Amino acid sequence: MLPACPRCGLNFRREPGQWLGSWFLNVCLVQTVVILILAVGVGVTWPDPPIVAIGVLTGVCACVVPVVFFPFSRTIWVAIDLAMTPLGFNDGVAPGFELEHDAAKLSAERDGTTAD
Repeated sequence: MLPACPRCGLNFRREPGQWLGSWFLNVCLVQTVVILILAVGVGVTWPDPPIVAIGVLTGVCACVVPVVFFPFSRTIWVAIDLAMTPLGFNDGVAPGFELEHDAAKLSAERDGTTAD
């Protein structure tokens, strides 16, 4: 994964420990897939489920799904993080210059003067 968005310059790793959320998403998906395989496999083949075949399929999916889904979980987590912590003036995302007037107003408001 690139360190920053090539279009707007958003740094994908905004905070230390950023990727723990994406790991959490990945683990939740893998657990859901494993439970579904077990439930559907046993439910469809009941009363004599092929335990070895279901176990092998579950094990293979538990190893393959996290590797395949991890880039998507990172992207989803960047979007969730961006929704929880909106961009600030100093995040360096283009077009940051559009916020300069707002920053000047905020600074003047804090100082008790007026700026236009």
